[in-house]
Amino acid sequence: MSKKKNTLQDLNAFLKQQAATLVTPETFSATVETTSEVSSADTKNILVQNTFNDIGAKDDPAFRKKLYEFIIQSLEDQKNSLPEDKMLINTALYLQHGSDWKNAIRQYWRNRP
Repeated sequence: MSKKKNTLQDLNAFLKQQAATLVTPETFSATVETTSEVSSADTKNILVQNTFNDIGAKDDPAFRKKLYEFIIQSLEDQKNSLPEDKMLINTALYLQHGSDWKNAIRQYWRNRP
C-alpha cells in the first residue's frame, strides 16, 4: 500500500526552504507612510493589522482561532472566489482543526451555498 502524501506538509517544507534563501523583509511599521492622504481602505487595513498585533501581543490563547476565522470570513466576503482563496480556506481549516481536518474541510464545503 502506498503512503498518502500530506501536501500541506510538503508546502510548508518548501516555503521554509524558500524563506531561508530570502532577505529579511522590512517591518510592517517601516513600510507604512504617515501622510494625511491615506484612503479609508488603507485605514481599515492598518486598523485590522493593529488589532491583530494587539491581540497577539497579549498572548491571547484564542488568537490563532480568531485569526483563522478572520481569514475564512474575509475570503467568504469576496465577490469573486479564486482557487487561491479556496486553498487558503482549506489551509486555515487544516490549522484550526488539527487531526480532524479532513472532516472539517469536507463539512465546510458541504455547508457552503
